[in-house]
Amino acid sequence: MIDVQEKKSKIISFLETSGPSLPVRIAKTIEMDPVFASALLSELLSSKQLKPSHMKIGASPLYLLPGQENQLEKQSENLKSAEQEALVRLKEKIVITDEDENPTTRVALRNIKDFAIPFKFKEKIMWKYAFSNQEEINKLLNPKEEEEKKEESIKKSEEKPREKIQDPEKEIKTPEPEVPKAWEVKKEEIKKIKKESHKPYETQSDKKQKKKVENIFIEEEPEPEFLTEIKNFLERKNIKFLEEIRTEKKEIMATVEITSQLGNINFLLIAKNKKTATKDEINAAIQIATKNSMPCLLIIRKTPSKPIQKIIDENHLIKLEIIN
Repeated sequence: MIDVQEKKSKIISFLETSGPSLPVRIAKTIEMDPVFASALLSELLSSKQLKPSHMKIGASPLYLLPGQENQLEKQSENLKSAEQEALVRLKEKIVITDEDENPTTRVALRNIKDFAIPFKFKEKIMWKYAFSNQEEINKLLNPKEEEEKKEESIKKSEEKPREKIQDPEKEIKTPEPEVPKAWEVKKEEIKKIKKESHKPYETQSDKKQKKKVENIFIEEEPEPEFLTEIKNFLERKNIKFLEEIRTEKKEIMATVEITSQLGNINFLLIAKNKKTATKDEINAAIQIATKNSMPCLLIIRKTPSKPIQKIIDENHLIKLEIIN
């Protein structure tokens, strides 16, 4: 049996010396199968010892230790050209007003979450460079107030101490007005920004068609034959079925347990009652697995195409099984 704690310590030591890294490099360092190495990474993510980047190289994020966020800039060459340009502009300006930028830059800012932080100031959506100094941001947002504070500070330092001592009772202390913290953004605003950047435009006919499709799925009952087929397949593979999350006509989602060198590891099961899976379905599976901090067991009926297989191979968070 492999010493799990020793492997986790090796991962942390490697990241301390090498900085943000891809799971494939981490797997090679600790000499483990990438899928099971991803299981260890998921556990470290759950315990907040590691964090993933929003930026992806291929289909995989980088894994880093808390406090290494600024080292992600070394990997900024992997961003798309528009995103690189937006990062350079934001780093130069430090603070950017969203509505002043062109649509390409506005979309790019929403995609570089490792470097661009949204906030609201005077009812406007703003962006700040993630690693900028807070005092510098204050000066850019409130130049007059900052200048007044500076002048007041100089004035106080020039006042004679005895003038204050002579008549302390007459001294009136007026509290400085509190400047609202512009970067304290409500979660709803961030969600709104994200929603606006990713929500596709829907025509009225699209909405009707969508409603029609939803109604079809609501009316149709899931077929238990597929669930039975999947359970039988898992049993032949010595994989334990733990809990059913969702069963639909074309898809089953559940948790399963796989025995490995590390012991028993929980996987998120996504079984597709179709020949193969699309790129969007693979990316969705990766996102769900990442959100639940566990690797994903994907079951489909046929060997996927080379582009789909490449996405799976690059991610290492997905273990693929084919059911005939």
